[in-house]
Amino acid sequence: MRKNLAIHGGKPITKRKFPAPHHFGNDDISAITKVLQKANSFGTRATDDVQLKFLQRGTERQKFEKDFAALHNSKYGILVNSGTSALNTIYGAINPDPGSEVICTPWTSIGSISGAIFQGMVPIFADIDETLCIDPIDVEKKITSKTRAIVAVHMFGNPCDMEKLLEISRKHNLFLIEDCTQAHFSKYQNKLVGSIGEIAAWGLSEHQHFTGAGSCGVLVTNNTTLYERAYGFSDQALNRIDGPFRNYPYSHHFLAQNYSANELASSILNVQFSKASINIEKKIRDAQNILNQISDIPELIPQKVRDGDKHTYWNLSLMLSKNVFKCDANQFSEAIQAEGIPFGGPYLGTGNHPLGPLYKHPIFTNLDAFGKSKYPFDYKRIRAVDYKLSKCSNGEDLMSRTVNFSPLSTLTEENVINTIEAIRKVATYYKK
Repeated sequence: MRKNLAIHGGKPITKRKFPAPHHFGNDDISAITKVLQKANSFGTRATDDVQLKFLQRGTERQKFEKDFAALHNSKYGILVNSGTSALNTIYGAINPDPGSEVICTPWTSIGSISGAIFQGMVPIFADIDETLCIDPIDVEKKITSKTRAIVAVHMFGNPCDMEKLLEISRKHNLFLIEDCTQAHFSKYQNKLVGSIGEIAAWGLSEHQHFTGAGSCGVLVTNNTTLYERAYGFSDQALNRIDGPFRNYPYSHHFLAQNYSANELASSILNVQFSKASINIEKKIRDAQNILNQISDIPELIPQKVRDGDKHTYWNLSLMLSKNVFKCDANQFSEAIQAEGIPFGGPYLGTGNHPLGPLYKHPIFTNLDAFGKSKYPFDYKRIRAVDYKLSKCSNGEDLMSRTVNFSPLSTLTEENVINTIEAIRKVATYYKK
């Protein structure tokens, strides 16, 4: 029996507001209080040694960098003020020549490649496969003599095919960058994402798996050369006493940014990091519970996960089978929203939206980066890159049929049950 949808005037599944994405307890409050108390005596960097006047990283920040890097079997970690800053720092560490190319999926935040553009690099977009991650086959097709790096965006928490991407990057002598912003603690064949490529970055905002109660980001690497330049790039290329330029004169050694993270955010990150594994496992259980309970609706296809990989479900993505429903993905998600469930339609608006994947956004269609110039898109080229000719047909088809739900760690059992009911209700109503 088809129940009348709330979007058509029927009774919604729930009217209760879903919880905030994170819970901050007394332990978080206590951590902040300790930092402020230290600041009253010693300053915000939490040291009582007046000789360390050039110290940049406070004790909370150093602890998080050390612990996060260790988790990912990395020698070095750098905490910065956002995920975008972390990726920008990676491009600063690579220090590419202007006109170099970086290959990335067009289904990602602009933060995955904005730093590349600021460094004079030209993004080249490769298609995705059924995992919704970048397709290694298309990546290799896009490599030219100008290619310098590949970005592996672990989409929605689902790992990229790192074995194939590693093989390609080594074959062509390219940097393999991991963008793990949606994939904290995800695993590729039992290896944590972020521990496989040359260098990796995570966002730690309120929308991610765990946060510093604001915008933060972190990067890790085992490459000493990349670390040293990344350290400098994130902090004005100055010689801090706790950094690799400690023995240099106090001066700016190359063009760099200031992406410093503060001690308050660092202190919360340390608390949240200690609980992250438990929270993420809850998200996985809730996501898999939802998938199990709707498994008898084969027309809703989950994001493909390779055997041996661990998806951490920043988003639970469902794809509508073709020619099965009397609606598109946008209408499907809007109907679920009306039932009181925070559902999203196609990622980046792919489908009926006038934009969609990044190559359709004005920055690329208008080459709008540096004033009226077409830099870097025309640098040392006969003509500028024309992104209007970009085409990722497989991705546009797959993404236009996806709906998305974020299984927050704060969800209650009732939230999960209501979500399952809403999906079933809407699918039943619209099924042909």
